[in-house]
Amino acid sequence: MIIDWTKISAIATVVYGGGTLLLVIQIWRDRVQRDKHFRETEDNRKLNDLRTAFYDAVGNWEGHKPENRSGDSLLDAAHASRVWESLTRLECQLRLNGYKKEANDLGFATRTLEEVEKQLDQIGVALELFNPQYSKPSAVGFKQST
Repeated sequence: MIIDWTKISAIATVVYGGGTLLLVIQIWRDRVQRDKHFRETEDNRKLNDLRTAFYDAVGNWEGHKPENRSGDSLLDAAHASRVWESLTRLECQLRLNGYKKEANDLGFATRTLEEVEKQLDQIGVALELFNPQYSKPSAVGFKQST
């Protein structure tokens, strides 16, 4: 019996090529899965940053109102700067996450200090953190005194 080294070499090359092809496919699928996981993680981080900015802005805005402060405490410069910073950070996070209309409205309200609470309510609804009915006073059975 004569051994044909050419055929053996050809068979080995085909087996090695097939194994290499399977390895390339496995590496590609792994890369696709890691990229998908990275995108999901990054999207969750961006959403978490946006929600954190929103809650900071609402908390600082509520804390600056006289009816929410303790006793006769006055608003100091440090708290005023925290309010401004948190509203500005929320505006930036809104822009980064594609909420341009809400960012523009909040930016205008922040710079004029008019209807900031209304804008925060609308942003909460847009981010699905507030129920749409929360921004509208709707007590049933009460009449407004004249």
